[in-house]
Amino acid sequence: MIDLHTHHHRCGHARGDLADYVAAGRARGLTTVGLSDHAPLWAQPEDHPVPRMHMARSAFAGYVAEARALQAAPAGDLEVLVGVEADYVEGAIEAYRSELARHPLDYVLGSVHYVDGCHVYDRTRFESGFDVAAFARRYLELVREAAASGLFDVLAHVDAWKGRAPTRWPDVADDLDRTVEAISAASVAVEVNTSGLRKCDEPFPSDAFLRRLVDAGVPITYGSDAHDPDEVGYAWDDVVARLRALGVTRLATFRGRERGFVPLEAVAEPV
Repeated sequence: MIDLHTHHHRCGHARGDLADYVAAGRARGLTTVGLSDHAPLWAQPEDHPVPRMHMARSAFAGYVAEARALQAAPAGDLEVLVGVEADYVEGAIEAYRSELARHPLDYVLGSVHYVDGCHVYDRTRFESGFDVAAFARRYLELVREAAASGLFDVLAHVDAWKGRAPTRWPDVADDLDRTVEAISAASVAVEVNTSGLRKCDEPFPSDAFLRRLVDAGVPITYGSDAHDPDEVGYAWDDVVARLRALGVTRLATFRGRERGFVPLEAVAEPV
């Protein structure tokens, strides 16, 4: 059982210390837990432009050092990986590439959170006149750009446009196909992210999207997107069932930005 997507208090909207997530991983029977809090918003020059969404620039070195210390400490059979969730921001690729290269990370999750200035989980975007089809297609366009950027090892919550949506989303099958082609060409992994079950009653990505990705040979991994230690390993058994039904036999994991795999059938069930 692995979980590569967790957060903690530095991002301003999660609960607990890094050590709490390591302890939760051990209690849940994980074999690997990844620490991957929100990176600073390096697209902007301020130290801490969005305190409740990202950690401060000045906090990042301390975050990596603390995570590395936990990685080096005895943790029984639990492996601790040091990662980060970084935004894909148009026009800021080199700034992110430079900052990420300065730190010893095992992996980088890439996320699209902002679509032309609108946060993907902002419920106010559904006010009168909102074009849901255009938003979904623009989101997928940014996911394709993120895949092609070379910044990321894993793409996180690749259809988060549907999160907290009070409406059914339009058919964007053609855009999904183009996005799968771009992800496959970039040789980047995609996570099954169970925060979708807390935001829209299905994981990210949807079954239809996930099926396309698996059929294209895209490497798959798992992340709970935990913002509370109690969410570590969230809905793991549901994910295992979905992946086995699609013929997935292994999950991607990372060390020193190099991808490896663990066999799905050998991963422990949660306790």
